[in-house]
Amino acid sequence: MRKKGRKALALGISLLLATVSMGCSNGQQADNLEEMPEKDTNNSPPNLMGDKDFLALIEKLNPRLDESTIENIALTIEKYSSQYQVPTNLIISVIAAESEFHPKLLGALDDTGLMQIRLKYASYWAEMMGIEAPKTQKELLDIDTNIHMGTFILKRLLDRYNGNMELVLVAYNAGETYVDKKIKTAQSLPTRYIKRVSNFHMELCNVPVATALEY
Repeated sequence: MRKKGRKALALGISLLLATVSMGCSNGQQADNLEEMPEKDTNNSPPNLMGDKDFLALIEKLNPRLDESTIENIALTIEKYSSQYQVPTNLIISVIAAESEFHPKLLGALDDTGLMQIRLKYASYWAEMMGIEAPKTQKELLDIDTNIHMGTFILKRLLDRYNGNMELVLVAYNAGETYVDKKIKTAQSLPTRYIKRVSNFHMELCNVPVATALEY
């Protein structure tokens, strides 16, 4: 072995011994790597912002809606879809049918916002949800409040009617009392609203809304 080779080998051994004596073994290095914090994904854009069908539907219904508001809506839908285990595309389809993605829409009565929640019943729903009730339509127009309450209502109706989407949608649109009366008297349900929601659902994923819970 040449002198330079012996010197390099000696230097390498010295560095290795110094590393071991400092308590920095390979195993400890691996442990330290495992302790490193994971990448923060809180600021990642919502998955829906990469869904071309979702974005195309909004562009068709409300082309003036700005990107920041769209992202806020998408984030809120995903949050409460996950919390209440209500399909994302069902929430989107109901919003499309109710307000066509106009966050400040006020209906003929006191129907309010994206999911057209009635202010008259907001305190009732808020009590069930364990949250502070919006006192004005302005408060109910808040995107998070509105989608939170609308998704909670959908979840409650899905549980009450055992996932029967026709009953769920008519009850969301016309009320549980109306649906219960139709069931009791064996009358057929109106189909206009069901078809409207289903059409939007088909645009999103090419699947009838009746089978939304299967996807």
